[in-house]
Amino acid sequence: MSSSAKQSFDKSARPDKRPAPFSIRLSADERAALERKAGQRPLGSYIRAKLLGDSEKPRKVSRAPTVDYALLGQVLGMLGKSEQVRCLFLLSVAAEAGHLELEDEDRIALNEACTSIREVRSLLVKALGLTSGGGA
Repeated sequence: MSSSAKQSFDKSARPDKRPAPFSIRLSADERAALERKAGQRPLGSYIRAKLLGDSEKPRKVSRAPTVDYALLGQVLGMLGKSEQVRCLFLLSVAAEAGHLELEDEDRIALNEACTSIREVRSLLVKALGLTSGGGA
């Protein structure tokens, strides 16, 4: 292939003129240590800054939080099975029916606790992309 044909091919094959990425193998412990040191910065940016100096203008980090659906599901399941939630609800019903004497501020605090639990459940259901099947 002639020199000009090779240059033409190279330009069409790599029109963005970006250099090929550089990869490095790390042990799990090495990578974990680097990720801890990087904090919220992307790992590549952190490594580049350490190798080449911090003179490079840092890019804005827009890292969306990761969602662990399994853990959210476990939390929702624990909330549903919790006797504490059931007991709070029963106390609230008894207080509203007049079967349990509570000071006004205690009744308010109990109702707020029940409302907070409902909100937590609702947020968990929403985070998991589920539809609500009743109150907790």
